[in-house]
Amino acid sequence: MAASAETTTWYPGDIILGNARGYGLVVLNQPLNLPPTFYSRIWRNAIYHIGADGGGNRVLDLNMDGSEPCQSLDTIIGDLDSLRPDARQFWYDNGSEIIFDSNQDSTDFTKAVRYLKTFRVPQGAELTPSKSESQRAAIQIVKDGPRIYDIVCLGGLGGRVDQGMSILHHLYMFQNKPEYSPGRVFLLSNSSITFVLQAGMHRIQVREGPSRLGLGKHVGIIPLKEPSVITTDGLEWDVKDWPTAFGGQMSTSNHVREDWVTIETTKDILFTIDLDLDISL
Repeated sequence: MAASAETTTWYPGDIILGNARGYGLVVLNQPLNLPPTFYSRIWRNAIYHIGADGGGNRVLDLNMDGSEPCQSLDTIIGDLDSLRPDARQFWYDNGSEIIFDSNQDSTDFTKAVRYLKTFRVPQGAELTPSKSESQRAAIQIVKDGPRIYDIVCLGGLGGRVDQGMSILHHLYMFQNKPEYSPGRVFLLSNSSITFVLQAGMHRIQVREGPSRLGLGKHVGIIPLKEPSVITTDGLEWDVKDWPTAFGGQMSTSNHVREDWVTIETTKDILFTIDLDLDISL
Protein backbone atom coordinates (compact mmCIF):
# COMPACT_ATOMS: atom_id res chain seq x y z
CA MET A 1 0.00 0.00 0.00
CA ALA A 2 1.41 3.37 -0.98
CA ALA A 3 2.20 5.85 1.80
CA SER A 4 -0.35 8.63 2.34
CA ALA A 5 0.70 12.28 2.15
CA GLU A 6 -1.63 13.39 4.94
CA THR A 7 -2.55 11.78 8.26
CA THR A 8 -5.86 12.48 9.98
CA THR A 9 -5.70 12.42 13.78
CA TRP A 10 -8.60 11.43 15.99
CA TYR A 11 -9.23 11.90 19.73
CA PRO A 12 -12.54 10.08 20.44
CA GLY A 13 -11.73 10.02 24.14
CA ASP A 14 -12.09 13.81 24.21
CA ILE A 15 -15.83 13.42 23.60
CA ILE A 16 -16.16 10.76 26.30
CA LEU A 17 -14.12 12.64 28.90
CA GLY A 18 -15.61 16.06 28.13
CA ASN A 19 -12.58 17.70 26.53
CA ALA A 20 -14.29 18.29 23.18
CA ARG A 21 -16.49 21.38 22.95
CA GLY A 22 -18.50 23.39 20.47
CA TYR A 23 -20.12 20.52 18.59
CA GLY A 24 -23.75 20.13 17.63
CA LEU A 25 -25.74 17.40 19.36
CA VAL A 26 -28.38 15.27 17.66
CA VAL A 27 -30.46 12.85 19.73
CA LEU A 28 -31.98 9.94 17.83
CA ASN A 29 -34.93 7.80 18.83
CA GLN A 30 -33.01 5.19 20.81
CA PRO A 31 -32.84 4.57 24.58
CA LEU A 32 -30.32 6.66 26.52
CA ASN A 33 -29.04 4.07 28.97
CA LEU A 34 -25.70 5.53 30.04
CA PRO A 35 -25.33 7.30 33.42
CA PRO A 36 -27.12 10.68 33.59
CA THR A 37 -23.86 12.33 34.68
CA PHE A 38 -22.32 11.25 31.37
CA TYR A 39 -25.13 12.84 29.37
CA SER A 40 -24.82 16.05 31.41
CA ARG A 41 -21.23 16.29 30.28
CA ILE A 42 -22.20 15.77 26.64
CA TRP A 43 -24.94 18.43 26.91
CA ARG A 44 -22.68 21.02 28.55
CA ASN A 45 -20.09 20.75 25.81
CA ALA A 46 -22.55 20.97 22.90
CA ILE A 47 -23.35 24.39 21.47
CA TYR A 48 -26.73 23.36 20.02
CA HIS A 49 -29.09 20.48 20.84
CA ILE A 50 -31.58 18.88 18.45
CA GLY A 51 -34.05 16.07 19.00
CA ALA A 52 -34.70 14.09 15.82
CA ASP A 53 -38.44 13.40 16.17
CA GLY A 54 -38.76 10.62 18.80
CA GLY A 55 -35.39 11.68 20.21
CA GLY A 56 -37.47 14.23 22.11
CA ASN A 57 -39.15 11.35 23.93
CA ARG A 58 -35.78 9.91 24.92
CA VAL A 59 -34.49 13.16 26.41
CA LEU A 60 -37.74 13.70 28.31
CA ASP A 61 -37.46 10.17 29.73
CA LEU A 62 -33.84 10.91 30.68
CA ASN A 63 -34.93 14.04 32.49
CA MET A 64 -37.48 12.03 34.49
CA ASP A 65 -34.54 10.30 36.22
CA GLY A 66 -34.19 13.42 38.36
CA SER A 67 -30.58 12.83 39.41
CA GLU A 68 -29.19 15.52 37.10
CA PRO A 69 -30.46 18.94 35.96
CA CYS A 70 -32.89 18.68 33.04
CA GLN A 71 -31.25 18.52 29.63
CA SER A 72 -32.68 20.96 27.11
CA LEU A 73 -33.44 20.75 23.41
CA ASP A 74 -33.19 23.86 21.26
CA THR A 75 -35.03 22.28 18.32
CA ILE A 76 -37.13 19.21 17.57
CA ILE A 77 -37.39 18.35 13.89
CA GLY A 78 -38.95 15.54 11.86
CA ASP A 79 -42.29 14.30 10.62
CA LEU A 80 -43.17 13.99 14.33
CA ASP A 81 -44.85 10.62 13.93
CA SER A 82 -42.79 9.25 16.84
CA LEU A 83 -42.91 12.25 19.17
CA ARG A 84 -45.38 11.59 21.98
CA PRO A 85 -48.02 14.26 22.65
CA ASP A 86 -46.77 14.71 26.22
CA ALA A 87 -43.21 15.16 24.98
CA ARG A 88 -44.26 17.68 22.33
CA GLN A 89 -46.15 19.69 24.94
CA PHE A 90 -43.24 19.49 27.40
CA TRP A 91 -40.71 20.79 24.91
CA TYR A 92 -42.99 23.55 23.68
CA ASP A 93 -43.65 24.63 27.28
CA ASN A 94 -39.90 24.61 27.95
CA GLY A 95 -38.95 26.85 25.05
CA SER A 96 -37.91 24.47 22.25
CA GLU A 97 -38.69 25.39 18.66
CA ILE A 98 -40.50 22.60 16.81
CA ILE A 99 -40.23 21.97 13.07
CA PHE A 100 -42.74 19.69 11.37
CA ASP A 101 -41.17 18.41 8.15
CA SER A 102 -43.33 15.79 6.43
CA ASN A 103 -40.83 15.07 3.64
CA GLN A 104 -40.61 11.26 3.40
CA ASP A 105 -37.55 11.33 1.12
CA SER A 106 -35.34 12.27 4.10
CA THR A 107 -34.95 10.55 7.45
CA ASP A 108 -35.31 12.45 10.70
CA PHE A 109 -31.57 11.97 11.20
CA THR A 110 -30.88 13.69 7.87
CA LYS A 111 -33.29 16.52 8.67
CA ALA A 112 -31.59 17.14 12.01
CA VAL A 113 -28.07 17.19 10.59
CA ARG A 114 -29.03 19.43 7.67
CA TYR A 115 -30.70 21.87 10.03
CA LEU A 116 -27.61 21.99 12.25
CA LYS A 117 -25.48 22.76 9.20
CA THR A 118 -27.69 25.47 7.71
CA PHE A 119 -30.33 26.54 10.26
CA ARG A 120 -32.71 26.87 7.32
CA VAL A 121 -36.28 25.65 7.74
CA PRO A 122 -36.90 23.19 4.86
CA GLN A 123 -39.29 24.27 2.14
CA GLY A 124 -42.82 23.24 3.04
CA ALA A 125 -41.98 22.62 6.70
CA GLU A 126 -43.86 24.29 9.55
CA LEU A 127 -41.90 26.09 12.26
CA THR A 128 -43.37 26.63 15.72
CA PRO A 129 -40.98 29.15 17.31
CA SER A 130 -39.94 28.99 20.94
CA LYS A 131 -42.59 30.50 23.19
CA SER A 132 -39.82 31.97 25.35
CA GLU A 133 -38.43 35.31 24.21
CA SER A 134 -35.14 34.72 26.02
CA GLN A 135 -34.83 31.23 24.54
CA ARG A 136 -35.52 32.56 21.04
CA ALA A 137 -32.77 35.12 21.56
CA ALA A 138 -30.33 32.47 22.82
CA ILE A 139 -31.11 30.21 19.86
CA GLN A 140 -30.63 33.09 17.43
CA ILE A 141 -27.20 33.92 18.88
CA VAL A 142 -26.00 30.42 18.03
CA LYS A 143 -27.59 30.54 14.58
CA ASP A 144 -25.86 33.84 13.84
CA GLY A 145 -22.54 32.63 15.23
CA PRO A 146 -19.75 30.53 13.71
CA ARG A 147 -20.78 27.55 11.65
CA ILE A 148 -21.09 24.27 13.55
CA TYR A 149 -18.82 21.66 11.99
CA ASP A 150 -18.59 18.58 14.21
CA ILE A 151 -21.67 16.67 15.33
CA VAL A 152 -22.20 14.05 18.04
CA CYS A 153 -25.23 11.82 17.52
CA LEU A 154 -26.67 9.94 20.48
CA GLY A 155 -28.28 6.59 19.72
CA GLY A 156 -28.79 4.94 16.36
CA LEU A 157 -27.66 1.36 16.89
CA GLY A 158 -29.65 -1.08 18.95
CA GLY A 159 -33.15 -1.00 17.50
CA ARG A 160 -34.43 -2.33 14.19
CA VAL A 161 -31.75 -3.61 11.81
CA ASP A 162 -33.02 -1.58 8.85
CA GLN A 163 -32.95 1.61 10.92
CA GLY A 164 -29.44 0.82 12.14
CA MET A 165 -28.24 0.29 8.56
CA SER A 166 -29.87 3.57 7.56
CA ILE A 167 -28.00 5.37 10.34
CA LEU A 168 -24.66 3.95 9.14
CA HIS A 169 -25.55 4.84 5.55
CA HIS A 170 -26.21 8.44 6.48
CA LEU A 171 -23.16 8.58 8.74
CA TYR A 172 -21.15 7.83 5.60
CA MET A 173 -23.12 10.21 3.36
CA PHE A 174 -22.61 13.14 5.76
CA GLN A 175 -18.82 12.77 5.41
CA ASN A 176 -18.17 12.00 1.76
CA LYS A 177 -16.46 15.34 1.05
CA PRO A 178 -12.65 15.48 0.94
CA GLU A 179 -10.82 15.98 4.22
CA TYR A 180 -14.04 16.17 6.25
CA SER A 181 -14.62 19.72 5.02
CA PRO A 182 -18.25 19.80 6.31
CA GLY A 183 -17.05 18.52 9.70
CA ARG A 184 -16.83 15.19 11.46
CA VAL A 185 -19.78 13.16 12.72
CA PHE A 186 -19.55 10.76 15.69
CA LEU A 187 -22.19 8.16 16.48
CA LEU A 188 -22.30 7.59 20.24
CA SER A 189 -24.42 4.61 21.30
CA ASN A 190 -24.86 3.02 24.71
CA SER A 191 -21.87 0.77 24.07
CA SER A 192 -19.53 2.36 21.53
CA ILE A 193 -18.37 5.39 19.56
CA THR A 194 -18.25 5.07 15.77
CA PHE A 195 -16.99 7.28 12.95
CA VAL A 196 -15.95 7.17 9.30
CA LEU A 197 -12.31 6.93 8.21
CA GLN A 198 -11.92 8.30 4.71
CA ALA A 199 -9.42 6.75 2.33
CA GLY A 200 -5.92 7.56 3.58
CA MET A 201 -3.89 7.40 6.79
CA HIS A 202 -5.39 7.81 10.26
CA ARG A 203 -4.02 7.91 13.81
CA ILE A 204 -6.53 7.33 16.60
CA GLN A 205 -5.69 7.89 20.25
CA VAL A 206 -7.32 5.14 22.30
CA ARG A 207 -5.17 5.23 25.45
CA GLU A 208 -2.89 7.65 27.28
CA GLY A 209 -0.55 5.57 29.40
CA PRO A 210 -2.61 4.12 32.26
CA SER A 211 -5.70 6.13 31.22
CA ARG A 212 -8.16 4.39 28.92
CA LEU A 213 -9.86 7.71 28.07
CA GLY A 214 -13.28 6.15 28.65
CA LEU A 215 -12.70 3.73 25.77
CA GLY A 216 -12.69 -0.06 25.85
CA LYS A 217 -10.44 -2.51 24.04
CA HIS A 218 -12.73 -3.93 21.35
CA VAL A 219 -12.34 -2.47 17.87
CA GLY A 220 -14.13 -3.05 14.57
CA ILE A 221 -13.03 -1.88 11.12
CA ILE A 222 -15.89 -2.23 8.65
CA PRO A 223 -15.87 -1.56 4.89
CA LEU A 224 -18.63 0.75 3.74
CA LYS A 225 -19.40 1.59 0.13
CA GLU A 226 -16.96 -0.86 -1.44
CA PRO A 227 -14.12 -3.28 -0.66
CA SER A 228 -10.97 -1.77 0.78
CA VAL A 229 -7.39 -2.75 1.56
CA ILE A 230 -6.17 -1.84 5.05
CA THR A 231 -2.95 -1.83 7.03
CA THR A 232 -3.07 -1.41 10.82
CA ASP A 233 -0.67 -0.85 13.68
CA GLY A 234 -1.41 -0.82 17.41
CA LEU A 235 -3.94 -3.68 17.49
CA GLU A 236 -3.53 -7.18 18.88
CA TRP A 237 -4.09 -8.62 15.42
CA ASP A 238 -2.53 -6.16 13.01
CA VAL A 239 -2.81 -6.66 9.26
CA LYS A 240 -0.84 -5.46 6.25
CA ASP A 241 -2.29 -4.85 2.79
CA TRP A 242 -5.33 -6.83 3.88
CA PRO A 243 -8.44 -6.89 1.66
CA THR A 244 -11.71 -6.36 3.52
CA ALA A 245 -15.24 -6.55 2.13
CA PHE A 246 -18.74 -7.75 2.88
CA GLY A 247 -18.73 -11.36 1.77
CA GLY A 248 -14.98 -11.53 2.40
CA GLN A 249 -12.67 -10.74 5.32
CA MET A 250 -13.72 -8.25 7.99
CA SER A 251 -11.87 -7.05 11.10
CA THR A 252 -14.26 -7.30 14.06
CA SER A 253 -13.60 -7.93 17.77
CA ASN A 254 -9.99 -6.87 17.45
CA HIS A 255 -8.21 -5.58 20.57
CA VAL A 256 -6.31 -2.37 21.32
CA ARG A 257 -2.63 -2.98 22.07
CA GLU A 258 -1.01 0.49 22.01
CA ASP A 259 -1.96 4.05 22.96
CA TRP A 260 -2.39 4.91 19.29
CA VAL A 261 -3.98 2.86 16.53
CA THR A 262 -2.83 3.64 12.99
CA ILE A 263 -4.98 2.61 10.05
CA GLU A 264 -4.27 3.12 6.38
CA THR A 265 -7.13 2.37 4.02
CA THR A 266 -7.64 2.57 0.27
CA LYS A 267 -11.39 3.29 0.61
CA ASP A 268 -13.71 4.77 3.22
CA ILE A 269 -14.31 2.49 6.21
CA LEU A 270 -16.09 2.55 9.56
CA PHE A 271 -14.12 2.55 12.82
CA THR A 272 -15.85 1.59 16.06
CA ILE A 273 -14.54 1.11 19.59
CA ASP A 274 -16.48 0.17 22.70
CA LEU A 275 -16.81 2.33 25.81
CA ASP A 276 -15.41 1.75 29.29
CA LEU A 277 -17.22 4.37 31.33
CA ASP A 278 -16.16 2.90 34.66
CA ILE A 279 -12.81 4.47 33.91
CA SER A 280 -14.11 7.97 33.15
CA LEU A 281 -16.96 8.48 35.62
